[in-house]
Amino acid sequence: MDICVFSKHFQTMGAEQLARTMTDLGVAGVDLTVRPGGHVEPERVAEELPAFQDALAAGGVKVAMLTTAITGADEPHARAVIEAAGRAGVPHVKLGYWHYQGLGHYGRQVGEVRAALSGLEPVLKEHGVRAGVHTHSGPYMGPNAEFVLRLIEQCDPALIGVYYDAGHCTVEGGGAGWMMGLDAVSDRLFMVAVKDLAFFRMGGADDARKGWTLKMVPLDAGLVNWREFVRCLKAIDFRGPVSLHSEYQGAHSFVDMTQEQVIEQTRRDLDYFRSLLAS
Repeated sequence: MDICVFSKHFQTMGAEQLARTMTDLGVAGVDLTVRPGGHVEPERVAEELPAFQDALAAGGVKVAMLTTAITGADEPHARAVIEAAGRAGVPHVKLGYWHYQGLGHYGRQVGEVRAALSGLEPVLKEHGVRAGVHTHSGPYMGPNAEFVLRLIEQCDPALIGVYYDAGHCTVEGGGAGWMMGLDAVSDRLFMVAVKDLAFFRMGGADDARKGWTLKMVPLDAGLVNWREFVRCLKAIDFRGPVSLHSEYQGAHSFVDMTQEQVIEQTRRDLDYFRSLLAS
């Protein structure tokens, strides 16, 4: 497995500082944000991605994958981002999100997402890039692995696959659903996201809606059975990028951390995950 770190919560860092931080953490790869507000802006990807990649490489760090907002080939800059990934030799890109519009819309939306993915295939093939659809809990068209598989089942398996998020799949998959989902998509698995979540009580018993909310927590404190998850990754011989998500800033985190605190929590998460890989 090729461990990298998602750059979203290192957004204040330029390439040189990001490379130094990753080297200090013992990580040789970055999951780089190439989307609006990311490390690389999509409209400037042709110039900025090679420069960012070169600066990282000078510090001994590679771009392992790109996180994008792409949901269709005809969107502004979608083709440019995929082309830039191909030229840079970055083999994997994460696609953006299709939001579930509510009861009665699912069937139509499945058709729309499948059409969008079909339109992306020629662009991906031309530039030698593979795209992963992220499993994201909540009102998204792909809250767990089985729903993503339904979206991509008609796609070329060499071009479009699953970006399996252990945290989100556990939220939607409970005790064994996460494992059955991983089993079902093991032959379409391109990338893996490592993050953990937990439910926190909010409000009182008399509130209009049930008072529980999800927040990001350290890997050793959440819902995911990491020991069993790592065992499963080894069993299917997964060798793609594993992106560690240090999403410990903002209201969705159990604590809103400073940049230095994020770095130290990332170090602890990496140590924990690596200990399981070594066991």
